[in-house]
Amino acid sequence: MKRPGSGPVKHLPRPLLFIGLCLVCVLAGVGLGVAASQFLPGDNANNAPIIDIPGLTNHPGATPNTTYTLSPIPGQRTTPGTSQTPAGTAKANPAGSSLLFGTNISLFDANDQILTSPSARAILQQMHLSIIRMPTRTTLSEETMIEAAQIIKALGATPLIILQGKDITPDALDYDTKIINDMNSIFGKSIVYYEYGNEEDLLGVNMNKYTASWNALVPQLKQVALNGRFIGPVNYQYNRNYLQYFLQNAQPRADAISWHEYTCDDGWSADLCLSRIDNWSKHISDARAVMSATVGASLPIMITEWNFTPKVQSNDGKITNSAFMSSWTTKAIQTLAANHVFASMQYSCTNTPFALINGANALTPQGTTFQSLSQSMHTGQ
Repeated sequence: MKRPGSGPVKHLPRPLLFIGLCLVCVLAGVGLGVAASQFLPGDNANNAPIIDIPGLTNHPGATPNTTYTLSPIPGQRTTPGTSQTPAGTAKANPAGSSLLFGTNISLFDANDQILTSPSARAILQQMHLSIIRMPTRTTLSEETMIEAAQIIKALGATPLIILQGKDITPDALDYDTKIINDMNSIFGKSIVYYEYGNEEDLLGVNMNKYTASWNALVPQLKQVALNGRFIGPVNYQYNRNYLQYFLQNAQPRADAISWHEYTCDDGWSADLCLSRIDNWSKHISDARAVMSATVGASLPIMITEWNFTPKVQSNDGKITNSAFMSSWTTKAIQTLAANHVFASMQYSCTNTPFALINGANALTPQGTTFQSLSQSMHTGQ
C-alpha cells in the first residue's frame, strides 16, 4: 500500500477480518488498550499487561502479492556454504551487545533496494550491521528468499529469519522446514536465529494458541536446523501476561525472547515520541523480573523491530526533521545499550519512509545517526 506522496510504507493492508477486529477493538476500548490507558508501564495494577500504544494500526506482518526478479551483488555473489565475512562475526562494542546495531529487510516486492541496488548494499556494508532480520512470505519465491539470505551473508551480518506460525499459515511445518534447509545450505553451522511467527498477537492469536503452536512445531524445526536459535513470542509491543504464559508453558524453552518497541502514533508530538523511549527501560526491567520469577533465569532479550512509530506520514513533521530524528535515534540506541539488550533491529533499512537509506541511495537523517553511533560505539570513541 502506498500513501499519497509518501512512497512505500512499512505495512500492507490487513485482511478484512482483522480490519473488522480493529474496529471492534477501537469501539470497545480494546481490553488491552483499556489497560494501557489506565496503567503506566511498570504499574501493572492487578498484573495488567504492559502495553503502551493502544489502537495502533498498520503494523508489520502482512504479505505482498508479488514475487521477485533478483539481482546479485556484483562481485560478491555467494554460493551456499561460502562467504567473504563469516556470518555472526562479533563486533567489539564496549557499550553493549555486539548485536546492538541491526536492521530489518522489508522485502515487500521486487523494488527492494537490498535486492536491486549495488549502491544500497555498499552503504549497508559501510554501516557494519551486526544482525539483519529477514521476513519469509508465502507469496515470495524460494529463490527470492535464498538471494536475500545470501546478501545478509555477504554483508557479514548474523541472520535472523522469521518463520511462519501454523495459526497464520496452515502448512507452516512444511514451509518452515524448507526455509530452514535453505538457511542450512547458506550458513552451514553458523548460528542462525529463527523467530517463530511475527506479531501474531496483533493478528488475534492469543498467548494460549501461540504457545500451543510453538510446542507443536518448534521441537520438530529444531531437529532440522544445524545451529538454530529459536525466539518468541515476537509481540508487537511488550505484554507481560503474554510473555509470562509463554515462559511457563513453552516446550522447548525459547533461546531468547523478543518483542517490538515503538513510541508513538504518527500524529503525536515530537516531544512525546522522544519521552516515551523511557518506557523501554521499564519494559526490559519488567521482562527480566518476569523471567526470573517464572523460569529462574534471564534469557537474552531481542528487540527485533524498533522505531519511533509503526506507521509514518512523510509530512508528519518528524520524519523529515533531522534534529528530531537524530535526537530520537540517539536516545533509542543509547537506551537499548544501557539496558544491555542482547540484540536489536531498527525497522527498516530500505523501502519505507523511515528507512536508513532513501530511494536515491543516500543516508536518511536516521541512517546518518545510526551509522555515526555504530562507528563510535564499536570503536569506543
